[in-house]
Amino acid sequence: CSKPSAALGSGETMGGTRQQHVPKFGLWRGTSVMLLRTLFILSCRFAPSSAEQSSVKPLDDGNFDKTERGEWAVDFYAPWCSHCRALEPVWIKVANELKKKGSNVNVAKLDAVLNPISAKQNGVRGYPTIQFIRDGALVAEYASASRDADSIMKWISSLETKQQELGVEDKAATTDSSARGSSSSGAADADGTVSSLLSLEIIKESIRRAPIVACGVCAGFGGMVGIFTGVFIGVVYSLHLKKIA
Repeated sequence: CSKPSAALGSGETMGGTRQQHVPKFGLWRGTSVMLLRTLFILSCRFAPSSAEQSSVKPLDDGNFDKTERGEWAVDFYAPWCSHCRALEPVWIKVANELKKKGSNVNVAKLDAVLNPISAKQNGVRGYPTIQFIRDGALVAEYASASRDADSIMKWISSLETKQQELGVEDKAATTDSSARGSSSSGAADADGTVSSLLSLEIIKESIRRAPIVACGVCAGFGGMVGIFTGVFIGVVYSLHLKKIA
């Protein structure tokens, strides 16, 4: 086939046969529809679900101080990281399962690219980084190569269990302290009772001996009175004898 001449009309060949004309905008329209359809499917696939919004708590530099109260499992991620995108559905499952089990651990995520301050303060150097934080302090960092939901939940549960054991130990220590306090109080009460009994015996003995002491005092007082009386009589008698003489 030869190249169509410019003098011929649009859609015609040299032999006079008319060819079917396909408008260029039709191709662009078909391509655009396919592209929009693909974007819609991807947006439905990766759009955050209601379960994620209720279970996985978003953190940023402005509210990261929430981790200072309670226990937190935080996923530090980067939007461009393929491993982070692969971990996202797993992380949602972890949050949902822990919530169903009644766990007190807060499952959260933080975009380390948009929030570099919190990431730097927690020593994040790679993505994804999963950390377990208790009352603002880093307890442990997930170092296993297995990033499935079961492995991560087992790791989180082990750390939460340690915290529960610490609570039991604290309770036992408190009970022991209370028991010691009760024992000390009982000993003090016993000592006080003994002291009271001794004091009572002393008082009784004093009362019993009081008449004897009183008689001794009276006798002594009477002896002194007799001495003074005898001296007085002797002096008077002497003066009387002098007058007679």
